[in-house]
Amino acid sequence: ENQETYSSTNLKEKIQPEILELIKQQRLNRLVEGTCFRKLNSRRRQDKFWYCRLSPNHKVLHYGDLEESPQGEVPHDSLQDKLPVADIKAVVTGKDCPHMKEKGALKQNKEVLELAFSILYDSNGQLNFIAPDKHEYCIWTDGLNALLGKDMMSDLTRNDLDTLLSMEIKLRLLDLENIQIPDAPPPIPKEPSNYDFVYDCN
Repeated sequence: ENQETYSSTNLKEKIQPEILELIKQQRLNRLVEGTCFRKLNSRRRQDKFWYCRLSPNHKVLHYGDLEESPQGEVPHDSLQDKLPVADIKAVVTGKDCPHMKEKGALKQNKEVLELAFSILYDSNGQLNFIAPDKHEYCIWTDGLNALLGKDMMSDLTRNDLDTLLSMEIKLRLLDLENIQIPDAPPPIPKEPSNYDFVYDCN
């Protein structure tokens, strides 16, 4: 058992950088696809939209206002503004965001606070975000930190890392035991002649 624990720990240390690189690439790919964000104005109406996406070479953030929520991706060339990734100084979240400090009422709104993040650039430049949900918040904060060469700290990354590590270790330990894992999935069985076995809930 000790030997198994030792080999499992060793494997974990060896595999973890590979898995983190995989997660990083997934996050950056999502930033390349882009996301539609809502604008919050002083009256807290959320009827304006803007879109932000990373260029395929990961060097520039393209962004711009939209009249309405888009169906699908918005092309780079239709977004009016751009910010070189090299100009980004920091990414801040929650109550550290400039737009959360400015708008007193928003500071009291825990839900908004947990979805807020900002990109700081140049001397006083800032790009302020309110993510549409927690998942997008994690994707963007992870992706931006990865672009800056920092650790991805979100709960989503921790969960993804645990899940993928666990799966990969199990597969590699099976491999060590010479258990053959077929390349092709097993054939799908034929449909049953009837579905009488399905429970009747009435």
